[in-house]
This record gives sequence, structure tokens and C-alpha cells, in this order.
Amino acid sequence: MSTLNSTTPTKGSTLDRVLQVLSLVASSRGHIDRESIASQLNMPMASANKLITHLMSLGHLQENIVGRVIAGQKLQNLSHDILKNQRFSDQRASVLQRLSDHIGETCGVSVPNGIEMIYFERVNCNWPLQINLAEGSPVPIAASASGKLYLSMLDEEIRKNVVQNMGLTEYTPKTITNEAVFLEELIRIREQGFGEDNEEFVDGMAAISVPIGSDELSFGYLFCHAPSFRTSLGQLKTYLPEMQLAAKEILDFTVKELVHKTL
Repeated sequence: MSTLNSTTPTKGSTLDRVLQVLSLVASSRGHIDRESIASQLNMPMASANKLITHLMSLGHLQENIVGRVIAGQKLQNLSHDILKNQRFSDQRASVLQRLSDHIGETCGVSVPNGIEMIYFERVNCNWPLQINLAEGSPVPIAASASGKLYLSMLDEEIRKNVVQNMGLTEYTPKTITNEAVFLEELIRIREQGFGEDNEEFVDGMAAISVPIGSDELSFGYLFCHAPSFRTSLGQLKTYLPEMQLAAKEILDFTVKELVHKTL
């Protein structure tokens, strides 16, 4: 019987291959190139190249400055739309609100987007004076707590290449603009397991960040920032256990919901 009208992809079909490629790229976090995709999916190199190039032309994939295949804007937007679903958002907001009330400062979730971090979601503190960085605001990846944490978790070769090619812009007198010093800073952050911004992006703002997930499964970064005259970087660090518990809570229900949606 002919299967041309079937909506279920057969093994090896174009739709099946597209889903496999997108899934592999999404889980690789910038660690995979065209050759690795072809090898892991047991595809001829010519076929893999053709499919990847087509997905790039549609905006679902792109190649970064070191030749790794990463999520394109359309795929990123789709993942953000899924996470922005009201059911997800309400649960995250409740966790963020509880954390913000406990710390007394603004907390939120940020996600990487090229050489920037995007403030994906946030809950403001109740102080009259606060630093207003709205949802959707881009912040520099090399001068923010979440951005530095994200860079620190990349493979060493990729991390060095990205830093060498992106440039280090000075935003405040405390911004690290020396490449060697910045790479050492990323090694320190990787070892300690959390990111920090000591007035490097905004004068008078301190921030820390913890991962939501792991290298293998990441949903972004949980951050907290505050005017440094009110809450110093050292004071923010005392709340790391609470932030890590909140990040785990967000991860747990997000994974459960994603699994539920895909079954």
C-alpha cells in the first residue's frame, strides 16, 4: 500500500532526518559541526550538507564563527515560544517571585542569543530604586554574570575562538577587556560553578548567576542583580544555595512539562 499520504514519517524520510538534525543540534550546545552530524546520524556527507544548508537558508540553523552548527533564529524563537507557554511561565514566575522576596532583589532567567544574553523572564524587587532591564533586553555576553557563565562552560577551544573573535567592549571601568585576563576569569567561573558581574556591565550593579540544567541539558541561567550600594556581590553570593535550589525546581518541572508535551 502506498504511504505517500501518510502523516507518519518513515525511517530515513526527509522529515525524519530534519527532526533528527534539529534535535542533535539543540542538544549539542554549539559543540557539533557538519561532519559530526553526518557521522552521528549515519548520513552521507553530501546529503547532510544539503539538508543543513537548506535548514540554514530557512533560518532554523546557522554556523558560528568557528564552524559549529547552532540553532538559528527561527529555532530559537520556537523554543522560546514553547517555554513562554502560560503553563510554564506561571510556574517559573512563582519560583522567581519567591526567590526575589527572599533575597529582596530582582531575579530572572536569561538565555544566550549569539553574542548577547536575553533577559527572558524577570521578577522585580519591591525597592523604589531598582535597575530597570526589561524582559527581552539584550545584555553583553562578556560583561554579564549569565553570559560569562555560559562562555565558561564551552569547550576550551571553542571558548578561546569565541573570545578572540567577538571582541571585549568596555562598558564600565571594571569591564575586563584584556583577552588573557578574561579567559582566566572564565576558567575561575567554570571551576566555581556560578557566574558573577562585579559592576562590569552597569556602574553600581552587582549580579550572580547559576545554570538551569547542565552542559548536556540547559534551559538558561537564573540570575539575581542589585545596586551594589544596597547589596554587594559578596552578599549576593550568600544566596547561592537558594538560587541553586530554585534553578533545580525550574528545571524539574520544565523537563516534566516538555516530556509531557512530546509524548
